[in-house]
Amino acid sequence: MTHAMRRPVIIAVLAAVLGAVALATAQASGPVKIGVLAPLTGPFASYARDIIDGAQLYSDEVGGQLAGRKLELIVEDYQVRPDVALTKIRKLVERDHVHAVVGIVLSAAALAVKDYVNTQKTPLLISGFAVAEGLTLQPNPYVFRLTYTGAMTAGPIGHWTYRHLKARRAAIIASDSVGPLEIILAWARAFEETGGKVVQEVYAPLGTADFAPYVAQLRRDVDVIGVQTVGADGVRFVKQFQEYGLKGKIPLVDASVGFSDLSLLPAAGDAAVGAYNSQPYQYTLDTPRNRKFVQAFRTKYHRDPGAPVAFTYTALAAIDQAAKASSIDDVARFTEALRKMDLDAPQGRVRFDRLQNVVTDVHISRIDKVGGQIVPVVIETVRGVDQFLGADPAEYLKKPRLVTLKGTFAK
Repeated sequence: MTHAMRRPVIIAVLAAVLGAVALATAQASGPVKIGVLAPLTGPFASYARDIIDGAQLYSDEVGGQLAGRKLELIVEDYQVRPDVALTKIRKLVERDHVHAVVGIVLSAAALAVKDYVNTQKTPLLISGFAVAEGLTLQPNPYVFRLTYTGAMTAGPIGHWTYRHLKARRAAIIASDSVGPLEIILAWARAFEETGGKVVQEVYAPLGTADFAPYVAQLRRDVDVIGVQTVGADGVRFVKQFQEYGLKGKIPLVDASVGFSDLSLLPAAGDAAVGAYNSQPYQYTLDTPRNRKFVQAFRTKYHRDPGAPVAFTYTALAAIDQAAKASSIDDVARFTEALRKMDLDAPQGRVRFDRLQNVVTDVHISRIDKVGGQIVPVVIETVRGVDQFLGADPAEYLKKPRLVTLKGTFAK
């Protein structure tokens, strides 16, 4: 090749290099884009609103800036459908070029997208619920969970039910979907490990409009009923439980927050009063950090914050902390910084274990009427709960997976 022939080639290579540098510079100085994946359509719409409002509250508090760059939130509705969740996250990653994604309520949706985010190397911070233990019992390098696993809330309150309510025989009822099943089965396992016996299992399809046939099935000779009917289904269940005259006769223990989620309490009304639940975040938690958070949320949205508000707010704070400690455009460094996250969040101290699942306090509460308002009142706090419930991970993993326990208790 002659000198004259080499010159255009050299110029073309230089142009390509300069173009790549220019693109990288533009990306580094452009906005930080965070995808917000929330089920605005369907029975979990109240949770979706909490997810979006939690993200927006954090954005407002930091002046719309994250790590010194403009913060852009891009919301997508996945309609409570795992296939739609995968389509929407593809759009966020491939078209919108988000740096990370937060949200997701349905465990099945999180399971549907986990392989994709791992392949694309796009961090997913689960901040809705999505409690399926399979998401974090094995390495998923780009999946982080700020919420909890089913065992983390259900285990502590399962033990508590036996010891404090003096219950010995229980029935369980839950929505027949991965997350609710794992929660109620974790409650059943913990209750039996403490000395109790589950004598009946009842499962209703997600989206059940009439719970009368399921309430009618429930045995009346039990000391307690463990519950995990979720979203609007939970409201229908607890109201029909009251209509059948069972309220006050058999205690209800919500193994996490199904019918007793804060966003559902106004609709559940007096039917929920007297029930118990278990959750890493309750807005009634009386700490300076949480009081400040609750006041800021009330001022902006004129309601009290539910758990997905706090989880998503914390997810944005974790992204901010990691971005300041690294570079959000350098995925490897940013992800490593995320793994080291340690925050004083509204719910207390939060951090990740080695499999990127949250370690957090869990609060057991009773639903009471205080000053005319139906609220969760914290009655006990279990500190530093992890997904292995304090056990050696290798020993915990020898236990059967929660979802496989369906149908094994009432025999």
